[in-house]
Amino acid sequence: MDRRMGWNLNSTERATLNWTRPIPAFSKARARFSRTPAALLDEPRILFGPTLFMPRLKKRLIFAAAVVLLILFWAIAVGPEPPARISISPEELVRAVTIQRDSLIDLYLIEHVDPNGRDAQGRTPLLITMSQQDWKTAQRLLAAGARVDIADKNDFTPLMAAAMHGNLDMFKLIMARSDNIHPEVPCADGRDLLGLALDGGNPEIINTVIERLPQTSKWTTSGRHALNAALVAQNKSQIRALLSKHSAPPTPEGKSVSFLAYAIAGNNSSLFTTLLACGADPNTVLPPQCDKDFLAMLSSKSMRSYVEEDRNLNLLMLAAGLGQDDYLRALLEAGANRNRWTSRYKMSALDVAAETGHWRAAQLLLGGGPSPDRLRLEISLALQRVALVKDGVPVYRTQCSTGRPGYSTKRGEFVITNKERYHRSTIYHVDMPYFMRLSCLDFGMHAGYVPNYPASHGCIRLPEDAARKFFSEIPVGTLVTVQ
Repeated sequence: MDRRMGWNLNSTERATLNWTRPIPAFSKARARFSRTPAALLDEPRILFGPTLFMPRLKKRLIFAAAVVLLILFWAIAVGPEPPARISISPEELVRAVTIQRDSLIDLYLIEHVDPNGRDAQGRTPLLITMSQQDWKTAQRLLAAGARVDIADKNDFTPLMAAAMHGNLDMFKLIMARSDNIHPEVPCADGRDLLGLALDGGNPEIINTVIERLPQTSKWTTSGRHALNAALVAQNKSQIRALLSKHSAPPTPEGKSVSFLAYAIAGNNSSLFTTLLACGADPNTVLPPQCDKDFLAMLSSKSMRSYVEEDRNLNLLMLAAGLGQDDYLRALLEAGANRNRWTSRYKMSALDVAAETGHWRAAQLLLGGGPSPDRLRLEISLALQRVALVKDGVPVYRTQCSTGRPGYSTKRGEFVITNKERYHRSTIYHVDMPYFMRLSCLDFGMHAGYVPNYPASHGCIRLPEDAARKFFSEIPVGTLVTVQ
């Protein structure tokens, strides 16, 4: 059967479009009893579908779309906000660095996580990566803003880590970013930047740390280790730099006596020459209490007594008292002061050389003297005679009078240390013209009464003409042998 659509006009207030009820099939056929076509039910109100349906449908679709858009806009307006970005703590970056999870490290750095977090030991990601020698990640952390001066709870810094592992590039990079470097400040375990650099073994890092050391008097353990290593390697520039940073003389570990004094006593010319050439102080003083092993090295008992009993003995006195002429000469050339005195017995280096019988050392300290092969005096106690010897040949002889019993003239080799034209004895209060003192001691040669036997209080008396001749012709520093 067909469906038909028509208007419902039952109400005057509104008209609605409705479907008409089905029309029976037989109503379409002609009536049997009449040729007139059958009349359709409600014919004035019947409208066919396509004519009215399509324009109305379009309007309904547009309306429905508008409603959908309004609903959508309303849902957006009153709906929940999009989820916020997840916050990542600096500690998570610390953990990722500790376990070396590169993917997490990449993510956290992309998310700009603070790179200066700390673990339980106070270590930052930068310090952790450098301790792991993960230099690539360390550079990325630096680029992300990692601070280079943050130390852990043991005061261990990234700069120390770079020095300890000998990474010069990273060391320079951190140095360039450091505002306040104190290489002398140690960690809690006592290690400092220089000691860690020595462990790393990179010479350029070691040199850089030494250059940054402050001026100080005290030598640290690492400073001594650096000096020892430089001495072994004969690295003179490094030795010179270390010596310039310390006002106190360098000493072996656990010792109070300087390296230079040990070198003189032990006749270690290589150590002595290197230290002196690199700027070691030639006026270094021995400590009040010297090391026992150092005292045992002193071959001269008299010199050992001076060291133990007197104070402020210096290297010049030590070399003079031991007869170490080469060391004595080198010290003088390096600027050692020959006019210094000990504090207790008021002895100079010349006094020490004279009293210990080292006439060559005395000549050096006097500034010179003729070689004994060229000029000397020989005094015979048995013959009571004096001979002036030039070039090995006696050229002048004279009588003398030496010390009487109880005042014997000392035997040995002496040098003339000073001359006085008019001298008066402070002990016997008598005149001693043309006095020539021997080795700074309390006796000498002078004009006086000369019998044919020993008659003096220990001096060598000469006839006045002989005394005058010797005084004018024999220079200070001339060797005098008494036998």
